[in-house]
Amino acid sequence: MIQFQEILKKIILKDEERFFHGLTFVVISLITIHLAVYFNFYKFSENWLELESSKTTFIISNNSDEKKIPLKVTSNIENYLSLNIEKFKFTIVEDELIKESLGLTNFSDMSGLKLPFIFQIETSNKNIVDEVYTTIIGLSENRLIEKYSHQDELFEITSLVNRIKLVIFIMLLVVMILFSFLVMNIVKAALKSNYKFLDMLQIMGASSFELSKNISQSVVKKIIPGAILSTIFVYLISTLLIKLFGVNFDFFNSSFFFEINIKTLLLLILFISLFLAVLLVFLTSYLFYFFEKRFFDKF
Repeated sequence: MIQFQEILKKIILKDEERFFHGLTFVVISLITIHLAVYFNFYKFSENWLELESSKTTFIISNNSDEKKIPLKVTSNIENYLSLNIEKFKFTIVEDELIKESLGLTNFSDMSGLKLPFIFQIETSNKNIVDEVYTTIIGLSENRLIEKYSHQDELFEITSLVNRIKLVIFIMLLVVMILFSFLVMNIVKAALKSNYKFLDMLQIMGASSFELSKNISQSVVKKIIPGAILSTIFVYLISTLLIKLFGVNFDFFNSSFFFEINIKTLLLLILFISLFLAVLLVFLTSYLFYFFEKRFFDKF
């Protein structure tokens, strides 16, 4: 029996093999970079939005005759927060940070400045937030208290994040589609340049499906080396970027770093495997139609 696959391997894209390896490395790197960026951006944005939406800021204002809230009041509030550390996390906003946020760090005379007492709690339980609010009213001795839920202020940011995700996903699809059509056109050009050889194979008994399957397998095998190298390359770049930019987020730690890297690697491997499998089926179907309806009839 004639080994059509071995013959086709030596003929189809043999002269352009190095160029084809380089091309697949570059294009699949672009595809996997979009995938890695989408996944990592999704994970970071979801974690950040979840963390921010669970925060509530309390601002306790001074009385009209006070320059600063008495130490006794702030101490009672801090003691209450510390006793309930199991229910929620909390952060006291220091005076220096308040001055910096107001742009007052360069002013030397701060004697007339009345700074409020500000703290944040982190919990998604609304009942706990209401309980804290009620308790702080008493501990603050009925001073004016403003409560701001961060979740109410994240609508525009959430919309922006979703738009960015959509743009990345669309770019991923566009690059994948362009690469698929590029492969098909390259293979089509190679087939036309070897028309007489393929005609001879069909005369010798090769069916259109058998030719399509063997050619598709041969092409995908030429893509695999570039796909493996691009996956390793993108994974290393992704790991480096996560390490560099992840430190700017409160939730970033060694456990999260390890988890997101493992998931990114598994996602890239799974995606490349599925992409090559779909490309094999699609290319086989396209070539079968090409042989049956166009190629041999046309010539």
